[in-house]
Amino acid sequence: MAALLKKRALAEYNKSFQDGPPSKKLHLAKKPLIGSSAAAFVGLLEKCKSSDEALQLLLRISDCLQFQESDVEEAIKKLSEHFQSEEESVVRVKILWLFCDIGLECPGANLNNLIDETIHLIKNETSHKVIAQGIATLLKLGAKLSDDKILMTRLVGVAKDNLKDTSHQVKCRCLQLISELYPIYPESDRTMEMVAESDAIVKLLGDYSYAEDARVRCEAFQSLLTLHERGQTLSANLYDQVCTALSDDYEIVREVALKLVWVLGNKYPENTIVLKDGETTMRLVDDAFVRICSAVNDLCMQVRALACTLLGTTRGVSDRFLLQTLDKQLMSNMKKKRTAHERGAELVRSGAWASGRRWADDAPGALVSSHRVQLLPGGAAGAFVHGLEDELMEVRTAAVDAVCQLSMENTIFATTSLDFLVDMFNDEIEDVRLRAIDSLTKISHHIVLREDQLEIILGALEDYSMDVREGLHRMLGSCTVASKTCLEMCIDKILENLKRYPQDKRSTFRCAQRLGSSHATLVLPLAPRLLSVHPFFDMPEPDVEDPAYMCVLILTLNAAQHCTTMLPLFEEHTIKHYTYLRDTMPHLVPHLPIGEAQLGAEKIEAAMDDSAVRRFFESVLQHIDNVTLSTNVRLKMLRSAEEQLNKLSEMEPQVAGAAQFTALFARCVRALHAALHAAPLGAPPPLALQHLHMDCLRLQHQFSGVTEQENACVWQLALRVCAARLYAATVGANNGTPPTTPGAATSAAGVTGAASATGATAAALSAAAALTHHAELLDRMLASAGVEPDPFTIAVFQQLSMSADNKPAALARALMPLLQAAPLPVIPKPSLKIRMCTATIIEPASDNDTVLRFSAGLVTSVALEAEVVRVRQPGALRVRVAYPDRRHHALAPPRDHLRPLDHLDHNEDGTQNVRLLTKVLISHGVWTDPCGVDITVCLAVDDAVGSARDAAPLVELSRPVRVTVAPKPIKRGI
Repeated sequence: MAALLKKRALAEYNKSFQDGPPSKKLHLAKKPLIGSSAAAFVGLLEKCKSSDEALQLLLRISDCLQFQESDVEEAIKKLSEHFQSEEESVVRVKILWLFCDIGLECPGANLNNLIDETIHLIKNETSHKVIAQGIATLLKLGAKLSDDKILMTRLVGVAKDNLKDTSHQVKCRCLQLISELYPIYPESDRTMEMVAESDAIVKLLGDYSYAEDARVRCEAFQSLLTLHERGQTLSANLYDQVCTALSDDYEIVREVALKLVWVLGNKYPENTIVLKDGETTMRLVDDAFVRICSAVNDLCMQVRALACTLLGTTRGVSDRFLLQTLDKQLMSNMKKKRTAHERGAELVRSGAWASGRRWADDAPGALVSSHRVQLLPGGAAGAFVHGLEDELMEVRTAAVDAVCQLSMENTIFATTSLDFLVDMFNDEIEDVRLRAIDSLTKISHHIVLREDQLEIILGALEDYSMDVREGLHRMLGSCTVASKTCLEMCIDKILENLKRYPQDKRSTFRCAQRLGSSHATLVLPLAPRLLSVHPFFDMPEPDVEDPAYMCVLILTLNAAQHCTTMLPLFEEHTIKHYTYLRDTMPHLVPHLPIGEAQLGAEKIEAAMDDSAVRRFFESVLQHIDNVTLSTNVRLKMLRSAEEQLNKLSEMEPQVAGAAQFTALFARCVRALHAALHAAPLGAPPPLALQHLHMDCLRLQHQFSGVTEQENACVWQLALRVCAARLYAATVGANNGTPPTTPGAATSAAGVTGAASATGATAAALSAAAALTHHAELLDRMLASAGVEPDPFTIAVFQQLSMSADNKPAALARALMPLLQAAPLPVIPKPSLKIRMCTATIIEPASDNDTVLRFSAGLVTSVALEAEVVRVRQPGALRVRVAYPDRRHHALAPPRDHLRPLDHLDHNEDGTQNVRLLTKVLISHGVWTDPCGVDITVCLAVDDAVGSARDAAPLVELSRPVRVTVAPKPIKRGI
């Protein structure tokens, strides 16, 4: 009826009547709407009566900045004409600013014309601000045409001409343009003329480092740095000139000069320079290092922090200068030493004679002038000591990083700096303590810890911060201790700390594993005391669930791997505990030749290699793709293959991803066939289709290492699921029409039916859009992978290409017979490189019986610790909270709550292993009895089915952990 009314209305309004003679046709010119294009505002510039009006108009042009390609040239011409007639410099600056914006953002702009126009406008300009803006416009426009060497040379010439300006702003802009746009050719293509010209440019920039304005001096040095970064070779003759700027009154100049000193020192390390005495020579890199060390005592914090950072990246420095940075007193061997013959000859020339027992034994002290006692520059003395003791955190952090970088390449410096890094464990700032701990971990292969150093390190284990404690665990596991007493101190302190912080159990276990592996000979004399082994008495059997005993057992078992002398000390219960730990924590306990059953199991495990697993895969799937078999037989074989692959994933963790991928694919094939043939009318159950859709999302997003062919099979299976969901939504929309039986009693039911029909229609439209979007993505994927689509996919592509606006009902009627008649999807051949993203919730424990009680309507938090392995996008992780009344919500953890997994944070396939430490917020109304709330770690994935307002579907990565919660009513009154 509605369609009939619509046709009738269109027919009535489309009728034309002609009465009288035909009227004369008029040509109407449509005026451009004000605000529709920036060209309209440009045309109004001529009508502006004041500079303020022109400026406001130019601001509106800048906000709009939408030109037709045909209007760009005319707009530039009008702006240029207004520039020449404008008296206010602010308006002229804005016009040049608009030139830059037009050239960079408008597609029809001619950059060469804009550059020519800008050069012409600033040629006779007197305002410094306008000239500076013109040079800035030329810089930005020229950067887009950097391949045109002739144009770049012209722009550099314009900048040279304007360098004579008295304004510092103009000079800075010109220096910046020269450094960024000067054409630099490769070394092999440079001629003598090019080299001479480039040297002249470098000299020109260097000359402006003597300018009166500090900003110009800073920009001159920065321009030299820019040229160096672009590939221009800087001469070593600049070194003295740059060193003079290190004592500049302005910190901006000293900061840039410091970078340039570092560049020249690393560029020409073996060049020799002569000190002020005229005799002593030094390597250029050593002198640069000393001068950078002097900047550690600068008054400006930024300069001090930069100096510490540059010290860590300086390479090739002599050991005596490196060691001098850790001692505030000048070393005696830094004096200039002369031979005895030289000293005697000098005394002869001076005419001072003694009794003859010693040279100059009675020479008065006044005869020895101070300038004759030559010392090397003392700027390096105690540089890192000053940096580590600085009052500001930024400087101390930079100093710690620099000491770490230098220690990684120099064993002597690492040993000497160990005490200073250990002292930083007592810093008041947590970030500095963490940097010191991480630095000591990186240089652990160079150092051996003594008892006095261990006392300070172990004292930091009582820190309230979990990051500091876990960092210390990593550091202790990486370092080497000097004696048995040191190892005993470590073990006792670790066990004591484990009682105080039981949440550090996993980190402590890994620390004990590394300590045992690296100190096997030191653990051997401690084994009887650690394991409570007595030569005459039978000691009580420890509790294997005790974390302290587990820590000791992990330590001794890892030490026994490298020291077989320890194996006879193990008692019978120790061997049983080893078997238990080997089964429960195989990543912490190594294989040992004890226990017959365990030895046999290890042999069987070693015999299972990739070829055997591959043969098993092929034997499982060899008859599934046989099209000669009936569908029922293939479905039974799929069920059997799914069961066998699930068992294989439990037995072989190395191939669990490939087995679960193939098993899940087989389950989806069976579930889709069952859903299509479930109802007599052929309408698939919506709940079964929802589970199928989630399984397809798991196949698409939860597995990594999937080849393009396997991914194409998954997406083609998902296309069938989308078609089935479309048919189910269409059937729901047809059955949702309101009843037509008359009567007042059915009016309410009619309204409800209309509402449900509207929702079902919207669901059908959404399903049709999802199918179309999925088909487009699949088409591009198949084309890029070079995979031939299956017959059903080809039929969907043909059906969608026949009509641009497919109605959901017509599309479903056309696809459903094809879907039911299509053969079973092809099972992809297994790839053993497939890995599965999983999550393990460590805290809260699954067997926790504690009831969380809080006031109803308020919020309580539950500490969550989980390990997520092989996740492609850690930012997509979510924590889902499901309540007993079927309400649920997903929480996105903050970015800083996702930390790299300490023992392995990256995998070979590009995925990441992260540790999730966050607080899960729970809130609800009043409950009569305590009930369980399920917490699950999920992955938010992109889905074309839902609309933009709907939340992203969640793929579960872990089993839910139940927390018992009891919201109690709020007590009112006293």
